Amino acid sequence: MPIIPAIDLQNGEAVRLYQGDYAQKTVYSHDPVGLAKQFEAIGAKYLHIVDLDGAKDGNTANLETIRRIRENITIPIQVGGGIRSAETVAMYLDDIGINRIILGTVAVENPDFVGDMVALHGPERIVVGVDVRDGKVAVSGWLQDSDTNYLEFIELLKEIGVKYIVVTDIGRDGTLTSPNWEMYEKIHGINVVVSGGVSGEADVHRARKHYGVIVGKAFYEGRLDLQKLLSKRIIPCLDTVDGRVVKGVNFVDLVDVGDPIEIAKRYEEQGADEIVILDITATSDGRDTTYDLLRRASKELTVPITLGGGIRTVDDVAKALECGASKVSISSAAVSDPELIREASKKYGNERIVVAIDGREREVMVHGGRKGTGLDIVEWAKQCETLGAGEMLFTSMSGDGTQDGYDIEHTRAICEAVNIPVIASGGCGCVQDIIDVFHETDCDAALVASLFHYGKATVNDVKFAMGKEGIPCRQQKLMD
Repeated sequence: MPIIPAIDLQNGEAVRLYQGDYAQKTVYSHDPVGLAKQFEAIGAKYLHIVDLDGAKDGNTANLETIRRIRENITIPIQVGGGIRSAETVAMYLDDIGINRIILGTVAVENPDFVGDMVALHGPERIVVGVDVRDGKVAVSGWLQDSDTNYLEFIELLKEIGVKYIVVTDIGRDGTLTSPNWEMYEKIHGINVVVSGGVSGEADVHRARKHYGVIVGKAFYEGRLDLQKLLSKRIIPCLDTVDGRVVKGVNFVDLVDVGDPIEIAKRYEEQGADEIVILDITATSDGRDTTYDLLRRASKELTVPITLGGGIRTVDDVAKALECGASKVSISSAAVSDPELIREASKKYGNERIVVAIDGREREVMVHGGRKGTGLDIVEWAKQCETLGAGEMLFTSMSGDGTQDGYDIEHTRAICEAVNIPVIASGGCGCVQDIIDVFHETDCDAALVASLFHYGKATVNDVKFAMGKEGIPCRQQKLMD
């Protein structure tokens, strides 16, 4: 899911309004170009710009500022505000090089114009802003209310070929009181970008069921660590049996690697973003997962811990969280009882529920890779997202432990199919494998075992290489 930082322009400055009130504005930067460069530097993949003067007056008042932003950054940009003619659309898209334009007032007043622009420029480049106040669509920079019901308006947009909409509850915008989730739940069949009211990381996680989310004031006010959300994560994985870390090839021929607490502490010192502990025989043995190990690890570590293996019920999820897990990974039990995903995410929040998919080619495997299911990995991933999974951990069973590189093809397919974070797993044998999976897929994190266990590289080595490659990551540790 794209997390899209916003720059609202008024008189050449980056500002934020409160509930769309031009009299209640806060200036956050006198240098919008520098701000845009900062967003790109911390890993933003898209930028949202609104010409507030243009939205109010129907002109391109901040055109030169937008032009300078385009000249100084390489990431895609979408622009809205005051775009009400075919000539202005063409200028932004063809002359300046803006990637998408957002139509607002003109879309309400002349829907046929929107259809013409979609036909001329394509649905990937024409977005409609649906700005809502009390269930009606507002126009002219939110200063006037129309008689158009927002849901009826969205249905019309779908009929004329619009693919993307930015939906804002004006009453929430700039308030840091969370988006109007009830409003978004009523919208179906179109790619929705959530906008207005985002207050922090929890709102960003909740927005993941939609196409994207725009963040503004929460970032400017220091309530949202955008760099953390945009950074690629490096996650060492500890496969455990009988309280010891083990590693094999394709989940067989296991050899003892060492004590999990000592190993986890070493990885934390090197700069690991999270630690995953997987009890790889709990499910096949029909026993409880390794709660005691989790308790000890949570006392020794400060980084988030995800526990997987042997999680079969909502009560198991509850116990894992009580024992110190930040997130819980569900695999075989989710296949047996898909409603477990829905129940667990509803009770504890989808940001705490990871669904692990072990795949051999396109088939979902369970019981530590010992049993096929006939399920397609991509279709299963999409179903898990619909049920409420907050994150996906995809392990290539044919690559696990081989150190031959990640399964780029199937990792990419899952990333393209879902809007939630995807962790790539299975096959990492060198630092370049991690670089490749980040460059060639949209995965959010890389799970690593053999590379670290056998001392071929450290977490710090990986992050240093990522920095050189321009892959955003949290600051690597300075090692003695």
